[in-house]
Amino acid sequence: VVYKANVKQIITEETNSSSSNGSSSSSSNGSSEPSIRATGVRLADGRVFRGKTVISNATRWDTFEGMVGEAQMPESEKLFRKRYKKSPSFLSIHMGVKADVLPPDTDVHHILVETWEQMEKARGTLFVSMPSLLDPSLAPPGRHIIHAFTPDWIDAWQGMSPEQYEAQKEAVADEVCSRLEALFPGLTAAIEFREVGTPRTHRRYLSREDGTYGPIPSRRPLGMLSMPFNSTSVQGLYCVGDSTFPGQGVNAVVFSGFGCAHRVAVDIGLEPGWPAVDKAYASLLNFVRDRS
Repeated sequence: VVYKANVKQIITEETNSSSSNGSSSSSSNGSSEPSIRATGVRLADGRVFRGKTVISNATRWDTFEGMVGEAQMPESEKLFRKRYKKSPSFLSIHMGVKADVLPPDTDVHHILVETWEQMEKARGTLFVSMPSLLDPSLAPPGRHIIHAFTPDWIDAWQGMSPEQYEAQKEAVADEVCSRLEALFPGLTAAIEFREVGTPRTHRRYLSREDGTYGPIPSRRPLGMLSMPFNSTSVQGLYCVGDSTFPGQGVNAVVFSGFGCAHRVAVDIGLEPGWPAVDKAYASLLNFVRDRS
């Protein structure tokens, strides 16, 4: 296990385009695209780790544009970019407040939308979660935790000096807290700790392009079939996380992890499978998905 490995490249090699009996080969997801295989990763410090299987939990954009490279990008991934776009990131505020600012019957979760016209715009909707209302041990005695967050785009945080960036963080946080006063009167005065994260924070610490929360459809999707599964058109390369079926959210990403582990285990022979059925089913899904 290498922590903070900072993978910069997924190493690929071209594979034989035909099998020994002269039939065309295809990747593990049933695609008939020209075959390349993932054979390892290269870290930022130059070290190389080789393996038969590479699993990426980065976004689809970071995986194929950043680590595989445009020149090696399969056609299926180019089509993915036509079907999906990056969702915004979030501005997140974590606060520690005096407990008496929250009445005993306060609900744990809130969504604040002042005007419907602003609902889908940056910072137009505020989401609030207060886990210490369910488990008081999460906060010191007489205190509560408030997590407030709102969709935001990284463009609004670019081109600033460090001083301007910090000042803008505090100014936007002040505005958000002022809006939350409608739900919790006296909130601003009750704050004892406040930490602000922006889309740049998400990009830096989560290594996600533009700090995006994940893909969202750019046009009407064909149900859940539009989401790619864990296998990719690069042999030996699998994706896991919110860029794969079933999408965003904790439960969905956990499901993706289970699905990816099972898919890899079947493909390398650790679990029983039906290769002919798998290949036919994957080919059918790809056919439908790539034409959706």
